[in-house]
Amino acid sequence: MRKGWIGALAAMVLLAGCGASQQASVSKSHGVTKKQHTTAKSPTTAPTLYSAVAVTIDNQPAAWPQSGLVEADLVFEFPAEGGITRYLAVFWHQGATKVGPVRSTRIYFDNVAAAYGWPLAHAGGNVDALKAIGPLGIKNLDEIYGSGQWFWRSTDRPMPHNLYTSTKLLEQAIHQDGYQPAGIPAFLQGKLTGQKATGTLIVYADLPNVWVYEVGWVYENGYYQRQIDGNNVVTQAGHDVRAANVVIIAAPEFPDPDPYTVGAVNFNLAGGGQGTIMSRGVRQNITWTFGQGGFRYFLANGKPAPFAKGQTWVEVVPTGTQVTFQPAG
Repeated sequence: MRKGWIGALAAMVLLAGCGASQQASVSKSHGVTKKQHTTAKSPTTAPTLYSAVAVTIDNQPAAWPQSGLVEADLVFEFPAEGGITRYLAVFWHQGATKVGPVRSTRIYFDNVAAAYGWPLAHAGGNVDALKAIGPLGIKNLDEIYGSGQWFWRSTDRPMPHNLYTSTKLLEQAIHQDGYQPAGIPAFLQGKLTGQKATGTLIVYADLPNVWVYEVGWVYENGYYQRQIDGNNVVTQAGHDVRAANVVIIAAPEFPDPDPYTVGAVNFNLAGGGQGTIMSRGVRQNITWTFGQGGFRYFLANGKPAPFAKGQTWVEVVPTGTQVTFQPAG
């Protein structure tokens, strides 16, 4: 495992499957640091944006550090292809002056945006993802096809890792296109009870000598600090990327043939499945469903899972992925 993570790991959990144990090997960390940085404020009670808006964000090392992640209410992380992941960041309670780098959409991002009714900001997409935008009724904000004026490219990075937008620009786009506003369904506020857990480690990819990608969440001072390969993640503005809640859900993964994207994948979200929620230093197993209105998360007794106030990250992993939890010391 990565040096500098959270010490000896215990309580290995195999999410809804029997995947093989994955051993991590050393990889370089790009755009992450162990320095202490400031943290953006938690979302306020009243939304500040006219409509919630979802933005696809690049997560290749060339895109690190990203912008806008701490201002989002929700961030979904999905595997994309080649051992990398991509984010869908959703803004409603806070604005962000710089969001990105913005990348292309995938079919599962389309499905998530459509389920919640969110406008979707992106730069092109896989063939099936682009074909689905119309039938799914997505409020489309595509930099390549029709909405380029709401994005800009920076000069400090090479293409395609230099495309950005802002919530102010996206609000202008939403108004100009006449899109009706959409919000974010409120989570049940409350205190989660369960096993103490000071962190977790997810091995998204382990391709020796090619690419190793490990996501860690370490609980400290009431928040979960995001780590990549054992190093704290910060934004380009120097803010720690921290979450009040971390949800890990397992879903079946299958190939998504695309003539322009080798190794593209898709996920079957329709059937729901198993997962885990971490909040306030404890974790609890959950079940989840997905449909009109988005994701819903339930405890073993069938009641909705409670969330702490603040940002929530949803880690979507292929069924059988090994997730390792660090118990309280």
